[in-house]
Amino acid sequence: MPTILVLDDDQVILDLLQTVLSDAGYNTTVAPEIGRIAPDATADLVITDLVPLKASQREAALGWVAALRTRIGGSPVGVVTAHAAAVGESDMLGADAIISKPFDVDMLLAKVDELLRLGHIRKTP
Repeated sequence: MPTILVLDDDQVILDLLQTVLSDAGYNTTVAPEIGRIAPDATADLVITDLVPLKASQREAALGWVAALRTRIGGSPVGVVTAHAAAVGESDMLGADAIISKPFDVDMLLAKVDELLRLGHIRKTP
């Protein structure tokens, strides 16, 4: 079963995503920040919150997604955010998908499935 790493500084969101993903049959690892991820951690997918997207923080957001990719070995990254400015900007952020908060559970699981297929395609020689 695929492993999904969830990063969010809001414990309620972490608990909610872990419950939804676990109930759907995924192995989940949660962390409130990148520094709490084990150095040898692996994941088939990363779902992360994002810093607020004000104009001055776009570069920081891009760096965050790039850091996650480097840390987890290039797995797909889905950004879960309530910031309307991020919707439609997944390419600019370097993310594979933007998932808007509040999210519908069925839509979230469909996006997770899509992202896991993307990761599988990337890893297939």
